[in-house]
Amino acid sequence: MPDQPAASSGSDNGPRPHPLLARVDWEAAGREAAALLSAYVKLDSSHPRGRTIETADFLEEILRGAGLETRRYPTPESDKVNMASWLRANDPRGKAVALSSHMDVVQAVASDWTFDPFSGEIADGQVYGRGALDMKGMGIMELMSVLLLKRLGAELTRDILLLHTSDEEVGSALGAKLLVDEHYDDLDPGFVLDEGGSGMRGFFSQGDVFAVSVGEKRIIWMKLIARSQPGHASAPDPDDATHRLVRAADKILLQLPPEHEAGAVAEMIGRLGGERARQEIRSYRATRPLLRDTISLTMFQGGYKINIIPERAELSLDCRLLPDTDVQAFVEHLKRIVDDPAITFEHGWPNATASTAPFDEGSPFAAIEQACRAHAPSSVVTPSLFVAGTDGRFFRQRGVPSYGLVPCILTADDLKGYHGIDERLSLENLTLGTKIILDLTARLATA
Repeated sequence: MPDQPAASSGSDNGPRPHPLLARVDWEAAGREAAALLSAYVKLDSSHPRGRTIETADFLEEILRGAGLETRRYPTPESDKVNMASWLRANDPRGKAVALSSHMDVVQAVASDWTFDPFSGEIADGQVYGRGALDMKGMGIMELMSVLLLKRLGAELTRDILLLHTSDEEVGSALGAKLLVDEHYDDLDPGFVLDEGGSGMRGFFSQGDVFAVSVGEKRIIWMKLIARSQPGHASAPDPDDATHRLVRAADKILLQLPPEHEAGAVAEMIGRLGGERARQEIRSYRATRPLLRDTISLTMFQGGYKINIIPERAELSLDCRLLPDTDVQAFVEHLKRIVDDPAITFEHGWPNATASTAPFDEGSPFAAIEQACRAHAPSSVVTPSLFVAGTDGRFFRQRGVPSYGLVPCILTADDLKGYHGIDERLSLENLTLGTKIILDLTARLATA
């Protein structure tokens, strides 16, 4: 496999790759990473079941074979497990560097795909399969980084902690949240790298951009429920439950929350050119949610026969709020917009508090920036927010600097693979990501 053109040396004025990387046979490492990812994708850990016993078996065999300490953490569901593994420093001088990934993946319908979503097919320079991007691919990059550190005999100043979690795709209750709530003393990291942002190509006039998540939006899942007198569909009434909900949805979706820039987004806009960057963010579906709270109508349910007006109907809203939004005020605002006492609101509150990792020059963000620019010298690295949710939020609320970055350079077409059809990761990006994570880990945890 050919190396990324910029991987062997930094720019004249930019950071150089960490010296450890020069000792790696990257063609061999790329082949190994591709084979591991293909095998990993073949293990069906998709929801609605989301079982992770087999994925944990696969990873544990590799890690134990390499001499790492591993520990499983059971969950209340017997086919779901979390796992932690350590590459130990002889004399650690700081808390562990944690590399985190989740083992579960979302569903896939095989008939929609070019290749079976659990085939792990390698074709046209890509590894195809559910989870190749989200996030078994990054899991293999992290795994390879630890294996390479072990093989190179790197002199570690901090333990390296690999985390493999369950249930991230359904809220993390039996995954990272359970680990943090019940087993935090075993982990106690000083830094966490997880999914979230990525390298992006073709989005910004500044060129390739690594958007590193230093925080993320908070999630509120909300139901609006209407009840009315049932009857024959030949005699509709404005107060019918379904009609009430349609009016409510219309009011909500026509009054978008106003734009405002959370701290990391303001920094991102500044680094990428000011007003021009703001306009570019508005131009893409993938980046537009950085500028405002969002509301998506995802489900509408009511009725059981076409000629009967139902007595009950409900709709579901997926709301994603910027870190500085007042959650309670947001909910009350929606109630005022709907202004219908016959509609009830049911909702939960976000399961993690809003928190942001530091991105000043003295923070670990600087090491992330150096590692990215050492292997993509012309790129811009910027803090950002992740518009969905990741496991990193549970560590941030404990005060741990936790960052989200899939260290690959992805196009808009690549990004469609997230929860989409024909999800895939290029072999080139798989190697690039391994280089960046190894480089970063070496900067943070070697002498």
